[in-house]
Amino acid sequence: MRETEKSLRLYFLIAGVISALLAVRDLSTLAKLGSLGGALPASWMLAIWFPIIARLALGCAYIWAGLRISVELPRGAAWIKTMLLVSIVVLVIDAILIGSVLGMDFGQSGITQSVVGLAITAYLLANVRRLSDEAVAKQPPPARVV
Repeated sequence: MRETEKSLRLYFLIAGVISALLAVRDLSTLAKLGSLGGALPASWMLAIWFPIIARLALGCAYIWAGLRISVELPRGAAWIKTMLLVSIVVLVIDAILIGSVLGMDFGQSGITQSVVGLAITAYLLANVRRLSDEAVAKQPPPARVV
């Protein structure tokens, strides 16, 4: 399937809203737990908090990318590409945290989620690169001052 600017916009907006809402839901759940979280080891706290904060921040960035994609593609979409690379790094770190803290048996669904997320994010990055290259190539050459 060949993504278009409109399909990427829709994906970024939907994924961003879902990600941000899930992060807010998880923050709400953690707030309800209250002081129980303080009894957990630091590694567990890191494995709990890192994905929530990352999901919230990247969700907002995805929403912003969806809103700005038509402006950013002709400029090369550098920050969107960087955001997608950061997303890949966050997914790898998340999988490592889940695997090391929860173990492969308990963390199987989280690791599977990270692997699927990696594949989707790599696909998006390839399409953003392609579309930005096409948009930059369509730009008229800069005016020459004589």
